[in-house]
Order: sequence, then structure tokens, then C-alpha cells
Amino acid sequence: MNPSTQYERLTLLRRSQSFDPEVSNSALSLHFQSEPIVRIRTKGRRTFFLRRQLFEEHEPQVVYRVFVDERSAKAAENDVAFCRLTKPEDGIATIVNAEVKEAFRKKGIATAVYDCIARDLERAGALLWPASPAKMADAEFKMWWRCSPALVFYYPHRERLGFAPRQEFEDLLNDGGATKPPIAAPSQAAEASRVQNRFARARRWFFRTGD
Repeated sequence: MNPSTQYERLTLLRRSQSFDPEVSNSALSLHFQSEPIVRIRTKGRRTFFLRRQLFEEHEPQVVYRVFVDERSAKAAENDVAFCRLTKPEDGIATIVNAEVKEAFRKKGIATAVYDCIARDLERAGALLWPASPAKMADAEFKMWWRCSPALVFYYPHRERLGFAPRQEFEDLLNDGGATKPPIAAPSQAAEASRVQNRFARARRWFFRTGD
């Protein structure tokens, strides 16, 4: 199964036909109106300010912009990063585009922003879902790999970034097919069993049909 097909299959499984977009968009709108600017902190304990807005111009989007201080955020001037995503559809919102200015890269800003987006969408009853693997930039790939390696449709792209294979994902990627793990030595049997149980639980969660 190629990465694009895997992505489409997993996205379909995650969609919720019972999702009410009006309720979700109203929840986001009220949340953003009450607190349009929030403070975010990176893992390196650096503080930035995130401005959140809903736009309805050419197409409905949710926009997050990052500023170094609160004054800049209030004036909406001199942002250092941004992220645009679709409004949730069938319970899923995806990233349209995102960028961090070169001087502010590798500071944990993207991860902090994505974490905030995921929390916001959860409040609106939706899920943040990545773009198709074919559209995945290397920086975004690395971020999602760290945050949620169980999203196995990224896995075929590991070679371009020099990531080592992770045997525990082979079964998911190949639908239990082509690649089989080596037989564990007796001294490794207990640990192997624990790993298999953990990923069996992950697989049941990942492929359930709805949240």
C-alpha cells in the first residue's frame, strides 16, 4: 500500500459523520473572541505570543500567528511564524501551510503551536490531522514523527531523513504482510511480548472508526 493510499484510508477511518460543523465553528469563534492572544512556551522555556483568528475571505481557514511579545501580537505586526489550517470537516482539520522564519527555527515554536492547535480543536470536538505524506515538508515530518510516530503513513518517508526502520510499525504499514520481525531469542521473549501488547492496543485505537 503506497503512502497516499494509506493516508486516504486512515483519514477516512478517522472522520466522523455525526460531526456538527456549525457547533464546532461557533465553539472556536467564541473561544478565540474571549482569548484572541495566548502565551505559549516552548520546551526550551522560551515564551512567545500566539494570535488566533478565523477567516472567511477566499475560503474558511483558521490562522495562528506567532509574535515575540504581546505588544506585537496585539498590533498584529512582525510575526515570526504562522500556521493556516482548514476549518474542521467531519471532525478533522488539516494544515494548509505553516512557516517559521529562519532566525526562529529549531526553537520548538512549531511544536508549541501545534500543541495549542490540537487543544483548541479538541475543545471544538475536532481532531488535528496532518497533510498527505506527498505534501509533507521535512521539518513538518520531523515534528509529527516526534509527536505521534504511530501515524504510520509517514513511515515510508523515513529514508529521506535518515531515520532507522522501526520494526514495530512494519506490521501496521504492510497490513500484516511483507515484512516479518525476526524471531526473538528466549531471553528477549518477555520484552517482545510486552512490546507486541502495547502496539496491539495502539493498533486497536488507531483503526477504530470514530472518536
